[in-house]
Amino acid sequence: MMWYIALAILLIAAVLLMLLVKRQQHTAYSIQAANRELYDSRLEELAADNAEGSITDEDYQAAILELKKSFVADNADDERPILEKPANMLVPVLLLVGITLVLYFWMGDSWRQQQRADDALAQLNELSQQIVGDNAMQASAEDIETFALGLRQRLQQKPDAGAWMLYGRLMMQMRQIEQATEAYERSLSLDPGRTATLIAHSQALIMQGSDGDLARAARNIRRVLENQPMNAEALGLLGIIAYERGDFEQAGQAWSIALQLIDESDPRYAAIENSLRSVEQRLSGDLIYITVTVNISDELRNELPPQANLFVFVRDPDGQRAPAAVVRQPISDLPVTLTLSEEDAMVDGHTLATIQSWLVGARLTTGDTIDIRPGVMEARPRLVETESGQQIELTITEMH
Repeated sequence: MMWYIALAILLIAAVLLMLLVKRQQHTAYSIQAANRELYDSRLEELAADNAEGSITDEDYQAAILELKKSFVADNADDERPILEKPANMLVPVLLLVGITLVLYFWMGDSWRQQQRADDALAQLNELSQQIVGDNAMQASAEDIETFALGLRQRLQQKPDAGAWMLYGRLMMQMRQIEQATEAYERSLSLDPGRTATLIAHSQALIMQGSDGDLARAARNIRRVLENQPMNAEALGLLGIIAYERGDFEQAGQAWSIALQLIDESDPRYAAIENSLRSVEQRLSGDLIYITVTVNISDELRNELPPQANLFVFVRDPDGQRAPAAVVRQPISDLPVTLTLSEEDAMVDGHTLATIQSWLVGARLTTGDTIDIRPGVMEARPRLVETESGQQIELTITEMH
């Protein structure tokens, strides 16, 4: 279909160029024809004046000579027949070549992408046996990508809540968090109360990490717990959301209940137990920590990359440059709230507990390091007293 459009455009361009050539020929003919008519008319006037005796024979011959010189100057190539003069084809040919090249690069890539999507759709049923069946672990990354592309084509034709959820899980596996979030939302638009989708959607939102995403995830989890108060997976996610918001008491309550609902052999048990231990240390005061909310100025919000890494760090203003604590969080939006503790130290013996005051900073970069380079955004550091549990706010206002 795309190539038919391209050919139609080329045909129209060719017709327009032919009309342009004809117009150039007609214009050339019209100018020379008009000059010839003026020349013949002036000859007749001079002949009439000479016959009437208005001008002498000598003046008549001089006027004819001057008229011929003027005509030759206006039509330098008068000896060549006017109707045979070709139009200049260089510009039309170059224009047609340019249009052809633009269409090739524009339509060619789209055609190849569409062909690949059609091929993926044709392989969908065969690949589903590998991806969804018992041999899912043996599927290659290329097969998963092809299956996801074919599934996307099928979903455009036949939307289905379960299939959209499957597509979201594939996107999560491919680390395409934004596309996964979109897929879960489409699934929920078709089946708003689907528990598995609400939980999967919440997981994707937590990974995106902004305060707005956490709020949406919390709403999903509340909907699940209203119908299933003892859903261990939902309680585990509720604990994560509360922890990220700095509400350690609620996080501890959620994780304590979740541990009672799952068996110790469950892979999630050890992770929840460690998280609960960290929360209990914070609540008891045994672990020093600080909670930082990072936002961005209105002037720089439009410059925010679609995917970036946020680094929040605490340094000793009077000591070494190595941070006493640093946390890295992939983000797609701001504000984001993060907690830094003694566990986030980079160097043994150099922690939040070992420095006299805290210089708190935040840096936003598309790279994997905290180093400053062109394009990195930064907040003005804040100097605060050493006080565990305090909450501060930083705003990114500068770009390097």
